[in-house]
Amino acid sequence: MNILRKISQKLLHFKTDLKRRLEKPMYDKIGGFEVIDKLVDDFYQIMSTDPVAEDCFATHSGKDIRESAEKLKFFLSGWTGGPQLYLEKYGHPRLRARHFPFKIGAKEGDQWLYCMRKALLQSPIKPEVQEELLNAFAGMTKLVQNRES
Repeated sequence: MNILRKISQKLLHFKTDLKRRLEKPMYDKIGGFEVIDKLVDDFYQIMSTDPVAEDCFATHSGKDIRESAEKLKFFLSGWTGGPQLYLEKYGHPRLRARHFPFKIGAKEGDQWLYCMRKALLQSPIKPEVQEELLNAFAGMTKLVQNRES
């Protein structure tokens, strides 16, 4: 019985791995760096002007927003399967460690997602891919949270 279970698990792993290899990378699904570039510009425009995002925007106080935008663009390029621009320029992303100096709670995470959702709606990215990205972003916002509220 154990041998059948092991064979079944190996077959499932093979199918999953094959599917992953045959799938188009997210970078290509969303339209490459040109779309990432506009998405991030729209994201920061929303964050800097929408009162709903004031706590999230406040975490950037004293920082050059253009530098933050470049870092996010470079990160998203590699994270979605495109060129590893962030890694090449800044090293390993270490998301949690790099965000530790900023007070980030659930409220800031929710506001970040709000801005990204609005930016995605302005993008040419297909709705089902937008949803996939938002689900992944939700996990990332939880990862970088370093306070309760």
